[in-house]
Amino acid sequence: MVIAPSLPAMASAYAGTPNAELLVKLTLTMPAIAIAIFAPMAGWVIDRYGRLPMLYASMVLFGVAGVSGYFLDDLYLLLASRLVLGMGIAGSMTTLNTLAGDYFTSESRGNFAGLQSMVMSFGAMLLVGVAGFIADYDWRYPFLLYAYSWLLIPLVAPFLTEPTRIERDAAAAGNEPLPVKELAGAYVLGWFSAVMFYMVASQLPFLIRERGIESGLLLGLAVGLVQLFAAGGSIMHARVKRNRGFLAVYAIAFVLMAAGYGLIWLTTSYAVVLISAAIVGIGVGFFFPNSTLWVLMIAPPRMRGRCAGGLSASLNFGQFASPIVVQPIVAAVGLGGAFGVSAGTLLGMAVALWIAPSLFGARNAKGG
Repeated sequence: MVIAPSLPAMASAYAGTPNAELLVKLTLTMPAIAIAIFAPMAGWVIDRYGRLPMLYASMVLFGVAGVSGYFLDDLYLLLASRLVLGMGIAGSMTTLNTLAGDYFTSESRGNFAGLQSMVMSFGAMLLVGVAGFIADYDWRYPFLLYAYSWLLIPLVAPFLTEPTRIERDAAAAGNEPLPVKELAGAYVLGWFSAVMFYMVASQLPFLIRERGIESGLLLGLAVGLVQLFAAGGSIMHARVKRNRGFLAVYAIAFVLMAAGYGLIWLTTSYAVVLISAAIVGIGVGFFFPNSTLWVLMIAPPRMRGRCAGGLSASLNFGQFASPIVVQPIVAAVGLGGAFGVSAGTLLGMAVALWIAPSLFGARNAKGG
């Protein structure tokens, strides 16, 4: 998300490259294809060899690959660096979600998932806001922000411990079956959610620019506002989830996102776009902790890392696929129309969750 405010200027800088606009959008989502490939592998490694070595190595790699974007002049090399960035995200994201399953149980896990999603949203809002400001000076500057991962390592290392109860859990639940249907439902919904959500980063800056606003700061504000209200949605998630199943929470999230995207489609006002971004953000704040909790609840302890890796893969494959899925719609009905089509699709998915929950995991449709 941090390079989202740079995308229009980056497209202008690489205008001589064939299919420059699509390739530039892929710089935002290219890490996701690497995550889709490497997150399940990371899950297997951490289940077998432990959590923390993978986490720290991934954070180092994340910083190296992210900062390299500042120095690379060739668009194809830049895309390659984003793939390497995805490898770093695959390791860190999978490890963090697995540690959440290791450290917390029952209600404390739900509280942590909401807190984690809130902090992620605030962090994204802060970094996207800073990126939008410095992108007005040079579109390359936001790539330097990836160096923050190096600063985090000495700050978090004293507080993280390698769980010692994993072996006991594995022995106790060694024969617990893998709930394949529910996992598939969680992964499909995660993929769909990510495809819809990443329209904010990959399409919204271009739509705002198309409507006459050139400022990277204002582009970053619109994207960052989604993250701000996603933090609020994450705080509310536990309360919303308390008497509802996972599928009902997804349906509520999709209705909110549909309302926001519908407004973006219908308006030409930047102020209304900001209001729409806030509505979308609340929905986003519901579905991220919802996805994590669902997978951690149904994953057998002996396979927790691999199941978390599968979730990371599905979310990030959705991120990668977003501009590819949406681009033909943009070509057919324009950027504004694409948000209208997405609003209808989100609303249709919400209806499907209500009337045919068994397609996604009947046990969790009635109470989670």
